[in-house]
Amino acid sequence: MSYRFWESIRWLNSALCCRYTVVQFGMLQLPMRIDGVRVTAEWHWALGLFTDGQFQVLGAWRDEGPDTGQRIAADLHNRGLERVSALAADESVVTAMKAQRPQFCERSVAELVASGSASSRMRQAIRWTDTAAQHLQGRLSRAAKRHGPFADHAGAGDFLAQAFQRADKDLLADYWYRAKPAPYGLSAAPRVLARAA
Repeated sequence: MSYRFWESIRWLNSALCCRYTVVQFGMLQLPMRIDGVRVTAEWHWALGLFTDGQFQVLGAWRDEGPDTGQRIAADLHNRGLERVSALAADESVVTAMKAQRPQFCERSVAELVASGSASSRMRQAIRWTDTAAQHLQGRLSRAAKRHGPFADHAGAGDFLAQAFQRADKDLLADYWYRAKPAPYGLSAAPRVLARAA
């Protein structure tokens, strides 16, 4: 399967599906060297799980202070996201996403687990998404370390866009590789996670 990378601006602004079962957020710390000073830039990113068991990286956003959660929620909404059944993110992102519209985010993962109302299928989807997100976090952290300090935020954004597109490609290839996709199935999980690592 041939695959071309989108430009970072195009990828970061691409349209999204309207619904996801679980959306898991993570944070990457990228080394920067600005004006000769070594600093760390924090980038939020998100992985979404469809009801059929397919994953998609939803985007990456540079942390720019207290209103970052609102900016992330607005961006996801503007790109087409209408509903999330379970959300794993820090409190500012959860609050901002719930404020977008009444059904935008039904519950956070923490609320579902605490209430005990999550079905076994939803619990399995949450575990699988969490594991996949941890593998992607490790994969991207290692790639950033190998790359070394970035000269500017635009360079860091380009790097993340390409790295996440590669991850998306691997996750999609695994999805099509499975002869009979078993949503959230234990037999499918080791392959997708091995490819994501």
